[in-house]
Amino acid sequence: MPKQKNGHVLKFEDGTYFIEQEPFTTVHLDEAEIYYKYFDLMEAQARALRNTGHEARMVKVTFSITDISEQ
Repeated sequence: MPKQKNGHVLKFEDGTYFIEQEPFTTVHLDEAEIYYKYFDLMEAQARALRNTGHEARMVKVTFSITDISEQ
């Protein structure tokens, strides 16, 4: 049975999302870095600004995790 999880991603004004490796942005939500702890999110927000020169806002995401081996 799928489990619901919550996390946060960093989204830029142009609609792209922050990733930790160059080019530091992606248009695909499923490639975005997901952060679960507020402190990690705050540090990532500073890295996003430093690496891209643009502010990123925090966006909450909810997703389902399914363990395929259980099916």
